[in-house]
Amino acid sequence: MTAKTYDRVALIGLGLIASSMAHAMRRAGLASEIVGTARSTETRDVARELGFCDRIVETAAEAVAAADLVVLAIPVGTMESVA
Repeated sequence: MTAKTYDRVALIGLGLIASSMAHAMRRAGLASEIVGTARSTETRDVARELGFCDRIVETAAEAVAAADLVVLAIPVGTMESVA
């Protein structure tokens, strides 16, 4: 069975869960492009340095544009304001 490849995956939140998912998706070849965002500029900068996303953007709207899969890797209490 061949794994489906997503053209674009959007990660909302760039903490431990999102970074682990990004690494796993990359290893498995599941995504052509992984785009991530986080509220904090510092978090986005660290994610850029670590390189687990192909691209880091400033807003969730930018991240989800044309995404085939959107992963909300944020605290449950913040879901309503993001979704």
